[in-house]
Amino acid sequence: MITELMLPASDGVRLYTLLALPEGGGPCPTVFLRTPYDAPSPTREALEERLGREPFFSFLSHGYAVLFQHCRGRGGSEGVCVPYSEEERRDGLETLAWLRTLPHYNGEVFFSGGSYTASVLLLMLDEEIPDLCGIVVRVQTDRLYHRNFIGGMNRSFSGFSWWLSMIRRHLPVKAPEEEIYARPYREMMRRAVGEDLPAFTGTLLHDRYDAFWQNDHRLRVIETMRVPVLFVSGWYDYYIYGMCSMWERLPAPVRSRSAFLVGPWGHGLRVPENAEYPLPDAVLPPDHAAAWFDSLRGKGAFPYAAPGTLRYYLIGSGRWLSAPGPYPRAAKKDVWYLTPEGALRRDPPPPAARSYRYDPEDRAVPRDRYDFICRGPEKGKYPDVLSFESEPFGEETSFLGPVGFFADVSSDCDDTAFCVRVYLVEDGVAYNLADTASTLLHADPAYRRGSVCRLEIETSPVAVTVKKGCALRVDVSSYSDAYAPHANTAEHFALATETRVAENTLHFGQTAVTLSRLTGADQLL
Repeated sequence: MITELMLPASDGVRLYTLLALPEGGGPCPTVFLRTPYDAPSPTREALEERLGREPFFSFLSHGYAVLFQHCRGRGGSEGVCVPYSEEERRDGLETLAWLRTLPHYNGEVFFSGGSYTASVLLLMLDEEIPDLCGIVVRVQTDRLYHRNFIGGMNRSFSGFSWWLSMIRRHLPVKAPEEEIYARPYREMMRRAVGEDLPAFTGTLLHDRYDAFWQNDHRLRVIETMRVPVLFVSGWYDYYIYGMCSMWERLPAPVRSRSAFLVGPWGHGLRVPENAEYPLPDAVLPPDHAAAWFDSLRGKGAFPYAAPGTLRYYLIGSGRWLSAPGPYPRAAKKDVWYLTPEGALRRDPPPPAARSYRYDPEDRAVPRDRYDFICRGPEKGKYPDVLSFESEPFGEETSFLGPVGFFADVSSDCDDTAFCVRVYLVEDGVAYNLADTASTLLHADPAYRRGSVCRLEIETSPVAVTVKKGCALRVDVSSYSDAYAPHANTAEHFALATETRVAENTLHFGQTAVTLSRLTGADQLL
C-alpha cells in the first residue's frame, strides 16, 4: 500500500512524503529515508518502479515499511534548501514524531542513507531517539572537515558544484564557469548566483577545528552512539578517511555490535562499467541494508561482515578479508626511501635534492580520476611531477592501512603545496591507489621561504596486494585535480588574488614512504 501526502512542517512548509507498507500491512518496523535527489512530481509509474528497485524492494520484501521524504526545497517539497541546516534537522525529527502516530508503527525505527541522504539522518542523532534500533551510513562522514580539508588543502572546492545543484531552485547560476572559478575563491558563490551563501563559504575559509565546525549537530553523535551502525564506503570514496575516523570513534561496546564494509569503489559504491583494472566479485550486495536490520532484529546473522569487524576488498587479489579495523595494530611497516634517480629503495640514499617548477596558472599535471581505480600517466610524462618506482616485488605482498609520506621539502615561495599519489604498477601500467597532500604552512606554521620543512602526512587507508613481478610508484607534485590549486603565497587559499611560480624541492636522505604489511595477526580470513 502506498500513501502520498504533503506533510506540513511546523513553519507551514509542506514536505513531499511517501509511506509504503509491506504486504499485509499491520504493525511493522519502519525504515526512514530522506533525499534531495528526486523528481519534483513523481508519476504513479515512477513510484511503482521505485518500489520494485533497491533499496525499497529489499525493505518491503523483508517486512519493513518505508517512510520516504523529499528534503525541504528539493523534489516535490516546498521551501528553500539550505544544506546541513537546522531546518533539515527539525524536518526529520518532526516527521519521526508524525510516524509514531500511524497505525502501522510498532516502536521500531531504522535509518538508512548514503552521502547527503546519510547527513540528514546524522543531523538528528544529537537528539534522543529511543525507538531507533539501527543505522546504515554509506559514503558520508559526521565531520565535514574530513571531507573538505586534507593537510590544509581544500578538496575539490568543498564540493562547490554540488552546492550549486542543491540551491539552484531559488538561486540559479548566472555566470559562466570561467568567471566563477576566478580568484579569490571566497567569491565563487557570489559570482555564481549573485549572493554569498555563508554556509558554503565557511567550508572554504575554515580549515581548522574552529567554531564553524563546532556548531555542526553531527559533531559528537558517533562518540555517543547507542545503536549498532553498518558503515559502507570505498577505498576511492572521498569520505573514506572520515568514515574510518567514525569507526575508530564509536564507543567500544557499540563498535563490537557494528560492522564496516569497504570495497574498491568510489562515491557511487560500484565498479564503473569502463573499469581499467580487473576487480572480480567487487559488488556491494543490494540487500545489505535490509540484511543488517534483520540481523539486529534477531532474524539471522548478517551475511556480509561479522560484528565488530571491517570487511574489506583487497585490490590486486580479488579477495574479501576481515580485520578489526582499517588501521592494523600489529602490522610490520615496510619502508622505501625515495632516491634522486627516481627509485624507491630499502636503504636511504646519500643527501641530494631535485627541484621542479610549479605554476598555478599552467599546471601540466595529470587530469586522471581519483574517485575510482584507473590508469595513471606514464612515468616522466609531466615535467612538474617527480616519479619514484620500486624494483619488481620478489614475492606477493599485501598491505592494509594508510601510506605514510615522510619528506624533507623546501620552496622559494612563502607557502606551497606538495601532493602525493601512490600507484600499483602491473605490466608496466600504473593504477592509482591513494593520494594525500599538505601545504608547508600547515606542516610548519613558522615556515620561511628557502628553509627545509619536514612533512609527515599519510593517505587514507587502502588495501592492496602487490603480485610478484609488480611494483609500487609514488608521484610527488604540487597539484592534483583532487584539490584546489595552491597560489604559492602565504595567503589563505580562498583569499589569495595573485599567484606566484614556485621552485619546489625534494630533499633526499630521509624522505620515504611506508606501508603496513598485512600479516596473519591483522586479518581474519
